[in-house]
Amino acid sequence: MRNTYKFTKLYSGGVPQFLEGDIFKTIIPLNDTATLKSGPMKSDQVSDQVEQDEISRKILEFCLTARTKREISEYIGYKNLTYLTRTFLKPLLEKGKLLYTIPEKPKSRLQKYITKQRH
Repeated sequence: MRNTYKFTKLYSGGVPQFLEGDIFKTIIPLNDTATLKSGPMKSDQVSDQVEQDEISRKILEFCLTARTKREISEYIGYKNLTYLTRTFLKPLLEKGKLLYTIPEKPKSRLQKYITKQRH
C-alpha cells in the first residue's frame, strides 16, 4: 500500500482510494503524463479484428483439406495451441465454417478440422 501511495503521487499527483466491501477495489487516478508513460489505455480494436479475420480466412483456406490442430498452428505461426483454439478454431466451429472430422469425439488426438464446403 505504501508503494501504491508513493507511485500514484509520483506519476499522477493524486491519491489512491482503497474501497473495502464484498470486492476490494483500488482506484488509482491518472493524468495525461501517467498515460503517456504507461501507453494507451485501449487497443486498436478495429485493426485487431481485421487481423483476426485475416487469420481466420487463412485457416479456412488451409483446411480445405483436413488438417490437425498442430498443422494449422504451424501454418499460421502460432505455437500456443490453447490460444489458437480459443481465438480462432472455436469461433469458426461455432459459426459452422469449420467442421470436426470426428464430431462425436471433439477432443480425440486424431481430430482434424476441415472447412465446410459451400453448395
